[in-house]
Amino acid sequence: MSCPQRRVLPGLDREVSAIGAGCWTLGGPARNNGVSIGWDDVDPEAAYAALVHAHELGITLFDTADVYGLGHSERLLGRLLRQVDRNHLVISSKVGYFAGTGPHPYHPRQVTHQLATTLDNLGTDHLDIYFLHSDDFGENDHYLPEVLELFARWRVQGVIRAVGMRAPHFFAEQWAVGDDDRARQARRFLRLFHAFRPEVLTVRYNLLSPLYGPDETDIFTFARQHGAGVLIKQVLGQGLLIRELGTERPQTFSVDDHRCGDPRFSQQALRRLAERLAPLRARYGTSTAALARVALRYALQHAPDAVVLVGFRDPEQIHTTLTCLGVPLTDDEIAEIRAIPHPHPHPHSLEGDQ
Repeated sequence: MSCPQRRVLPGLDREVSAIGAGCWTLGGPARNNGVSIGWDDVDPEAAYAALVHAHELGITLFDTADVYGLGHSERLLGRLLRQVDRNHLVISSKVGYFAGTGPHPYHPRQVTHQLATTLDNLGTDHLDIYFLHSDDFGENDHYLPEVLELFARWRVQGVIRAVGMRAPHFFAEQWAVGDDDRARQARRFLRLFHAFRPEVLTVRYNLLSPLYGPDETDIFTFARQHGAGVLIKQVLGQGLLIRELGTERPQTFSVDDHRCGDPRFSQQALRRLAERLAPLRARYGTSTAALARVALRYALQHAPDAVVLVGFRDPEQIHTTLTCLGVPLTDDEIAEIRAIPHPHPHPHSLEGDQ
């Protein structure tokens, strides 16, 4: 069985699998500048076997970053690229979080070094998409002009085929007017978007994401207006939306796992989420496959020109994800899902993620 759907991704103007491989989880436990950024319980051989299986099932877009496992995720993906036809795949990586021994992640020498290391880790001479992983370009955007120049040069040289940028978790173009945090964040995104002119955006979106009014230009509409593609991340809520219930033992995480300090993984938050998702479980079932189908279909049908990224750590996880889709959700089912109480977009709800 193969990935059942393919799409032409705007910006790249290239057909890819509708579901892409998000390779953050494969990096394993890690810390960056004292911050927990990794995932516990990742076996490198199982992770590599999962990449192979993803490719066998028809995944053609693989998304990683220099900071995922501090290079480990890229090297695992590079191992796959040595065994398959690189030209049939879309490979994206990111820069902007890892400073190494330099003064800032976007110091020009650091960015140049990171690109060279990423290409070496992956064993390729180009990236199909190179993402700006952060919007922090130093005090007063000190490093922004030189990074703009570098990305423009690499795009002309063909070392990167497209530029990618993170979008705010909550965004409508109309919010850019005002003095609150939401307005400032929207203006910041718009300024950087028009400076870099990225071909691809990445945004967090899932069945619990806020709904927008008909007069609000959300990130999907904004991307279409500008001919940009969208990669959707956290469609499964980092596993929280497909989590099995029935165990009372709290899960603990090491200091190298980003979840150790994430309030969404506290027992209180997990109980609230279980209550909120109870109608979905009653309607569609409690199995991982049943819940994953609902979450994936909801995002795929909401944005029919976007690619949904899914994380995984072993072949079983990616197999379940790619073989659970079944038939599309009906309009009535989507309306039922949207009837679940949704949060209002609020700047202080933004959790940091990679």
